[in-house]
Amino acid sequence: MLVKKCMYALVLGILFSTALLAQDAKKVPPKTIEAIRGSWKIAKIMSGTQEVAKNPTSGQWIAFRSDGTYVNHGTALDSGSYRLNENQSSLYLESHVNPGKGKDSPKLITEYKITLQDDNMILQRKNEKSTQGKHADNMKYYYVRIGEETSSVN
Repeated sequence: MLVKKCMYALVLGILFSTALLAQDAKKVPPKTIEAIRGSWKIAKIMSGTQEVAKNPTSGQWIAFRSDGTYVNHGTALDSGSYRLNENQSSLYLESHVNPGKGKDSPKLITEYKITLQDDNMILQRKNEKSTQGKHADNMKYYYVRIGEETSSVN
């Protein structure tokens, strides 16, 4: 009888420890759509291996909100909606301020390759098909998180 109780206790112990290990294995990093939310200030702008802006941090920032909108304060103020393709690391910004190329065209949509690591974000504009033969834009925009998303509207 004692042997049976010991066996039951051993089996229960193994099941309990397996359940704990399984919970640890299910911990996945946050999705990019969640990690991007908040305010980001530009730290540097690179073209290839050369830094192209002498003082890029003078007021340039972008904020992503949980309602799917963004505000970009770069050389000009821009705002609109954003979406992500996490499998392809693509960020799409649909400007509600800047029109597309044609006068009757829909809003301008810009696609970026996005890289997130901790509180750093790198955006590099993806080339459009029509610019394949032209000089490729190698500009990379390095951002640093300056704040979490707040409930107030800026």
